[in-house]
Amino acid sequence: MSSSDPSPLHLPNLSIERFRGINSLCLPKLGRATLLTGRNGVGKTTVLEAARIWAARGAAESIGDILSDREEVISTNDGQIEQNDNLFIKNLFWGRDPKKSDQIVIGPKFRDDSELLTLTYVDPQLLTDLDARTIESVRKLSSFQRVTIARKFGKIKELIIWTSNSLKGTSIELEEPDPDEFVEEVQFNWLDPELSGTRTVVGFWTKFALTPTEARAVDALNVVTNEKIERIAVVGQRHAQKIIVKVEHADTPVPLRSLGDGATRLLVVASAISCSQGGFLFIDEAEIGIHYSAQASFWKMVLQAAYDNDVQVIATTHSFDCIKGFAEAAVENETVEGILVRIEGNDNALKAVTFDESELEVVARKKIEVR
Repeated sequence: MSSSDPSPLHLPNLSIERFRGINSLCLPKLGRATLLTGRNGVGKTTVLEAARIWAARGAAESIGDILSDREEVISTNDGQIEQNDNLFIKNLFWGRDPKKSDQIVIGPKFRDDSELLTLTYVDPQLLTDLDARTIESVRKLSSFQRVTIARKFGKIKELIIWTSNSLKGTSIELEEPDPDEFVEEVQFNWLDPELSGTRTVVGFWTKFALTPTEARAVDALNVVTNEKIERIAVVGQRHAQKIIVKVEHADTPVPLRSLGDGATRLLVVASAISCSQGGFLFIDEAEIGIHYSAQASFWKMVLQAAYDNDVQVIATTHSFDCIKGFAEAAVENETVEGILVRIEGNDNALKAVTFDESELEVVARKKIEVR
């Protein structure tokens, strides 16, 4: 158990209603690190996206990023929306055909409603239902594409409109907010299988190089490397940069990739955790780039680094070796709670089966199939 974990989780549990392919799903318990498993297409990545949108409080730019990542909206090189994609927002809603006032609701199930994010579909033909001030603000937008939702989180109540000008969207306040009740977004980072190269490492590393956070990232990486790494540096010009490391007992630095193909992926994750202090790290297909024999060490690093940096990690996997490694690491670390969640069922009746640390011990020891 993680009773000694001093920092409360942003999402101790998660409820999702009418978001993408999930009509209704409740994950009754999340841990400091949570690993999601289940068959292809069951909704694992959708759960990550729901938590990501919740962390961003439904901000227009975050929604645009998710739709762009899935290629559900096409934008030009300068970020403008292609004209034929003016209904892209419908892809967020259950069934992809929202009606007037259909709602997406995401957030912790057993807390105050003020922590729930609500995204309401606004029929573009019914914008005249709004008050005169809001209508006037809408009319001032150029190239209005009539792609609209209303978002509510706590005291935040806004109308979000996308135009051809930007995928970031424009927010119009529906109520005057109280500055004392402003709810900030929770910082997060997102890793998918493609984000495992040198460029990604450099992006994270430059944010905390030569700070105390750098030492924590190095310590995290040393959990899984055979040779003790003392320092890490980025060298080279912008378009030809590489990562070099100072290894204990070696006179000269060596390229990170010389330590093995998985070393870069490991550093990506360690760096991403260090850059997500006080927030979330979402990892889609966490097993990618990590040898099966190193999965337990990898998750040992993730659990401890998440605890040290006050980060909540939510990840997905298809791999039993990844699940087994996660189970072994979670059982070994008595301070940091790891939770395995299997999502099962069909589109109309999904459910989450939770395995806590006592059950994970059985999974690891008896090699029980839980994918």
